[in-house]
Amino acid sequence: MTCRAPVLPLDALFDRWPAGQTIHVIHDTAFAPESFHPGVDAAGLPCKPTRFAPIRDAKSRAVPYLYGGSTLDCAIFETVFHEVPVDADDKFVDLDDFAQRGHGELVPRRDLRLVDLTSEGLHRLKLPKEELITSPARDYLATAQWAQALHQQFADVDGLVWMSRQRDRDRSVMLFGDRVKGELGGTRIAGPLAHNDSLRQTILAAALRAGIDAA
Repeated sequence: MTCRAPVLPLDALFDRWPAGQTIHVIHDTAFAPESFHPGVDAAGLPCKPTRFAPIRDAKSRAVPYLYGGSTLDCAIFETVFHEVPVDADDKFVDLDDFAQRGHGELVPRRDLRLVDLTSEGLHRLKLPKEELITSPARDYLATAQWAQALHQQFADVDGLVWMSRQRDRDRSVMLFGDRVKGELGGTRIAGPLAHNDSLRQTILAAALRAGIDAA
């Protein structure tokens, strides 16, 4: 099922991420945990598509973005296990591919206003979950159009929130860097996975629960 294109104006539902409530990230430790992805490379070309990025604002400028989760397990599933098919016979993750990733905690200094893409918000948008939240990677160019349309229509929105596709007991967020940059305090939790046994054991425990072979 291909994701349909957004038709303006959009009837969005909004939610609030309270100031002081932690957002967890598994980030590249070469950068601070609160760093936003620029959305474009050094030549100004769009980077690899994700579900809600890259996008551009109303003046065609690239919008930096950051993904996170409401728990560390959510961040692990959405990053380390993101490419593991649910129905695969053999599920394996090579943790060496994430050796320089680390756990970061972000704390908003103010309340964040987010577009609600949980079931209630999707009802308002008349958009099935299967098209926007659980659709495969081949649809990312189409799903990102929704993030772009919402960003352009609602100038006071800081990002999006939805129930994690990979761990649907937790909330995922995507924040718009042009709205939120400078509003997040970031803390590195220990170091990169290559030297962080605590994070490794947390990932291995999550993998065991999900029946994923990780080493």
